[in-house]
Amino acid sequence: MISAKDLIRIGDRNMKPISEYLKHKPCLRGQILDRGELKRVAQACGISPQQARMELKGLGFVLTQNNHGLTIWKRMEDDPMGNTQTQG
Repeated sequence: MISAKDLIRIGDRNMKPISEYLKHKPCLRGQILDRGELKRVAQACGISPQQARMELKGLGFVLTQNNHGLTIWKRMEDDPMGNTQTQG
């Protein structure tokens, strides 16, 4: 549950940190598609997709492409297999 301290009321929109949202969404912890999924995360947190991208950068996510050529945000330091090298 999100405490009142974590909620910031601006007008009619409640904002909560993306880090808090991701704790409750295990399927999004490792990677987030840049378009659709990012938009849903931003909307759930009450922020714009641009603000969500800035927060993801601050949380250690990097913008990269998956094996299918889709742009994704991937958290590199939490890689469970220890594979933190980038493809090049």
